[in-house]
Amino acid sequence: MPSTVSSKGESSFELIPSGTHYAVCTRVLNLGEQKTNFGQSPKHFLGFDVPTVRVEWEKDGVKNEGPGFIGARYTSSLSPKAILRQHLEAWRGRAFTEEELKGFDLFNLLGVSCMLSVTHTEDGKYANISAIMGMPPGSNKVIPESELLGYDPSEPNAAEVFAKLPEGFQKAITRGQQQAAPPPPPPPPPGHATPPGRPAPGPDDFDDDIPF
Repeated sequence: MPSTVSSKGESSFELIPSGTHYAVCTRVLNLGEQKTNFGQSPKHFLGFDVPTVRVEWEKDGVKNEGPGFIGARYTSSLSPKAILRQHLEAWRGRAFTEEELKGFDLFNLLGVSCMLSVTHTEDGKYANISAIMGMPPGSNKVIPESELLGYDPSEPNAAEVFAKLPEGFQKAITRGQQQAAPPPPPPPPPGHATPPGRPAPGPDDFDDDIPF
C-alpha cells in the first residue's frame, strides 16, 4: 500500500492530519527499480501540495512557509489490481479505455486538483493516502504554490529537475537507476504507465468533468 509521506522542504517533518483534504499534484517522479518485499519493482512517486495545511521550514538559513505535502509510492502499472489504477480511476471519475491503457502519460497529473483521503498508522508515525477523488462539483481548482516537477530519465530536462529534488529523492532515483538491468527495456506492454517527453501541463489545461 502507498505509505510515503514527506513534509515540504528537507529539514522538517509534519504529518498531514487524517481526514479529507483539497490538494493538487505537484510531483511525478520515476524512481526506477526499487526493492520491495517481493523483489525489485518499477516505482513512481506522486506528490501533492495540501494548501489548507500550512507548514514552516528552514533551508539555507532562510525561513519559509507554504502548503503541507504528502506523497505515495506506486508500482508503475495500470493492471486491474494495481493501486495506482484504482486511485487514478477514482480521481478521474471513470475507468481507463483500452487505448489509454496502452500507455498513460503520468505527467498529465501535474497541476491537477483532487481530494485526498488521509489516514494515520496506529503508532501515529506515518500518514497514508488511502484514496484520491475528484473535486466536488462547482468547487474551485487548487492553484499550485510549488513548482510542478516531473522527473523521468528519458526527459531532456531530467538533470535540471533532478537537481531541484530533495536529497532523499535523489538517492532513491540513483539507487533505482543502478538497480535497473541494462539494456533499456522495450516499450511497455498495455497496462503500464509511462510519461513520454513533453512539457508538463498547467492547472487550467484539463476538462472540468474528466481532469486528465
